[in-house]
Amino acid sequence: MGNNDIFWSNTENISVCLYTDDVNIDENSLTKVIEIAHKYQLGYLLDICSEQLAKYIRADNACDILNLAVFYNLKELQKEACIYVDDHVLDILETPGFMNISVETLKVILAGDTLYADELNIFRKCIEWAESRCKDICLEPSDQNKRKVLGDAFFYIRLPTLSLLEYTENIANTKLLSVEESHKIYMYKGSPSLQIDLINSIIPRKPRLETILLPGDQMEIEFHCPNDIKLLGVMLDQSIEPIHQYEKPSCLNEIHENELPENHLCAIALCGELVIQETGVNVTFQTPYLSKLPNFVSLNETVVLKRKDEPYTITLAAKLYISYDVKFLERIRKIGIKENRPTRNIYGSLIYELTLKELLYKPWHCFEYQHFITGVQYQNVSNR
Repeated sequence: MGNNDIFWSNTENISVCLYTDDVNIDENSLTKVIEIAHKYQLGYLLDICSEQLAKYIRADNACDILNLAVFYNLKELQKEACIYVDDHVLDILETPGFMNISVETLKVILAGDTLYADELNIFRKCIEWAESRCKDICLEPSDQNKRKVLGDAFFYIRLPTLSLLEYTENIANTKLLSVEESHKIYMYKGSPSLQIDLINSIIPRKPRLETILLPGDQMEIEFHCPNDIKLLGVMLDQSIEPIHQYEKPSCLNEIHENELPENHLCAIALCGELVIQETGVNVTFQTPYLSKLPNFVSLNETVVLKRKDEPYTITLAAKLYISYDVKFLERIRKIGIKENRPTRNIYGSLIYELTLKELLYKPWHCFEYQHFITGVQYQNVSNR
């Protein structure tokens, strides 16, 4: 009986995983269970453990988990690990785990268009990885051997996207490329429109998050989508505070300053919709009542736009709803009743005639006000 079989027979929690699908074990045990489940071809257990292990992904173990996912071909776990790597790329490149990944895992990482980092830094970390690999296999860390151990991963380093100065100072004087390969990159940098057969990718990396800006005061955008994207929500202009004119109704002049609660401003809520004309998709977005609008408001549903040569047309519409702080309104109402004096709000209603329930559930006002929406934020979907 091998070590794995002994581990299997002696671990009660793992037996529970096998017979009940109840995975309640730590990170290290999950890794071991995945190894055993793969050995015995227990696909359902692999899926469960992969889902659980994805919850443990951190900067210090993301590369190890991705390595595991690539080795055992766990697609969902690989996807989750790649998302984390893309979101924390600068930290990931500095971890010891990055130096220990396989060349296949390195290819997976480098292949991502959303691995958004300085390409020169990516190049240097790959060369550092190659030097470490050379030492591990007792190979002289020459430029030729570094490229040899990098294998196909070298082609995923986007050397043509470097500036001419960066390429000349950091790559051209090495022996990583042949004279012909280097000459082609120089030709491409000199005239990008030329059809040159380059070995390295020329596609610039993209940030995970980007914003489609609204043109002026328009609420309609024509947007070209060269790759799949996921719409996340709308961006709001913080320089516009359209409720200032409603902050102090006339009835406040009748109430002594020391009677005013600390928070006596209006509460505001945003409610709107986003429409994709070409697909008929219609999604909403809204906030609860707040004292100030946030920078970003999420869509209530996920919207994925597929790559398309023709532009998409995105149309936005929104309303602001205004309400006073309920405790403040109730206080004004009680003062009005007690002293038998009118306490009208800014819309002319007598506050003291309203019940507490009406105060709670009545939006005092709503109006169209489009110009505070500045754009739509989206996420570039990984090409891996």
